[in-house]
Amino acid sequence: MKTRLILTVAASALLLGLPVASPALAQSAASAQIAVPPLGFHERTLPNGLKIYTSRDTSTSNVTVQVWYRVGSKDDPEDRSGFAHLFEHLMFKATQNFPDETFDRLTEDVGGNNNAFTSDDVTAYHETVPANHLQRLIFAEADRLGSLVVNESVFESERDVVKEEYRQGVLASPYGRLFSLFVPATLYQEHPYRRSTIGSIENLDAATIEDVRRFHATFYRPDNAYLIVAGNFDQAQLDGWIDQYFGPLTNPDRPLPVNDVREPEPTGPRESTFYAPNVPLPAVVLAWPGVRYDDPDRAALTVLDGIL
Repeated sequence: MKTRLILTVAASALLLGLPVASPALAQSAASAQIAVPPLGFHERTLPNGLKIYTSRDTSTSNVTVQVWYRVGSKDDPEDRSGFAHLFEHLMFKATQNFPDETFDRLTEDVGGNNNAFTSDDVTAYHETVPANHLQRLIFAEADRLGSLVVNESVFESERDVVKEEYRQGVLASPYGRLFSLFVPATLYQEHPYRRSTIGSIENLDAATIEDVRRFHATFYRPDNAYLIVAGNFDQAQLDGWIDQYFGPLTNPDRPLPVNDVREPEPTGPRESTFYAPNVPLPAVVLAWPGVRYDDPDRAALTVLDGIL
């Protein structure tokens, strides 16, 4: 059964004739102040550029470690979509000091957990464990940043895993094509956000081990990473571990690439209709351009998104 999937992208509320707040109402809303207590955290940067944010909470017996890398699907090489997501998988494999699946053993075996995700802009790894296991995680995160082993067998194995994710999540899921392929391709005309995070089977099949190693060397470096630690720890002790394990890591001699592609401002509504198999009911998506991450309206729009 093939059913229509209809996607409409509006340039603005004005184009659809939606009501706009009056100046008086907007001024009243702007004058209303929301008291937000300051978030207590410690910030510093290592000489190699690694940015560190820590927040101590002695009311818990656990600690959470996150490492965010400023590389996402928008940074995938041309005709190599899905590389950022593929590397999320590879980062759980062996290093020069640890065998495969070490993070599962370091977390799950002590009652903790670990996971990762890839988005358009970032790839992030996170673990939560009892606080007395913090040192092991700091070493393990530094180790997979500095000494990940990427060989042909690991690459081919994880590529097959990602391809199966694509088949199940995009091709077999009733609305998988809609949200992974059709929506981004309609929203964006030139920006790499139009590409699917999971990539495509054709691009993954065309990838080589040299492509993967080049991608890792380009983006997985201290000056492109953020280390975040929150929970029950001693700040001085934690700083010592970070200096010991992350401090010796170095950056390549070349600068980070800059992805400065700009999406043209929309000049009017765009509408697309797609047909896909195994879709039980028609689906309609309405979308509007949002704002930058650092826009002051982003918090309010995030709340509105939750309400809607």
